[in-house]
Amino acid sequence: MPYRRAWWALLLLAPVIGLAFWPAYFGALPKASFAFHAHGLTATAWLALVGFQSWSAHRSDRAVHRLAGRAMFVAVPLFAGAAVLVLHSMATKFAEGSDPFYAALGARLGAHDIISTIALVALVCMAVAKRRNIAVHAACMLSTAILVLPPVIARLPIPRFFHSGEIIAIVLALLAAAIDRRGRWPFLAVAGVQVVHVLVFETVAASTPWADAFAAFSAWPVAPFAVAAAVVALAALTLAWKRVPPRAAGR
Repeated sequence: MPYRRAWWALLLLAPVIGLAFWPAYFGALPKASFAFHAHGLTATAWLALVGFQSWSAHRSDRAVHRLAGRAMFVAVPLFAGAAVLVLHSMATKFAEGSDPFYAALGARLGAHDIISTIALVALVCMAVAKRRNIAVHAACMLSTAILVLPPVIARLPIPRFFHSGEIIAIVLALLAAAIDRRGRWPFLAVAGVQVVHVLVFETVAASTPWADAFAAFSAWPVAPFAVAAAVVALAALTLAWKRVPPRAAGR
């Protein structure tokens, strides 16, 4: 089995995430909006599921691993829907200028989150479609955890520079790609996503048309968009699942 110690890395990532998001979320839970609760809970659930999948695979407990795999059909659509909720919340703060951080960077961070959410759903769909190719399946699942690193690093109380989160994510993705060449392309894809993040952040996402469009999103009702995102994610996962023919009886 590849990446035998990956679940340990995910376990160690948990307190780092707690530290990074303590001031804005975990340390202010009663004040957090429903959108941030939904996003925080679904993102935490997803990382826990990836870690549990890795752990169960290396214990050779196939029944538990497959059961956890089916939980993706709940976790990923909920994550996609919650991502839209928090995106709308960011757009509102950006449009109203009610939060200095989001007033300055909300539109650009919104583009970042859109790209990350699409990348995560795409990687999970590929993991489902390639579930009989163990190396690729594992790499697709584990590479989604790297997508969370830039926002985590950007919030840690440590010395850093602009886009240091993306650079660190690229380095880790390349290191992970070198561990097992059979499953390297998902990690290379995540490294490419980080490059796209930086390019979009400094160009399209910094433009006036994008800022206007992002601000306009705050005036639209968010529920239909959140439901649509969840439905699209579920449909994509279902199609990916059906790409693999069922096993013959007795296998």
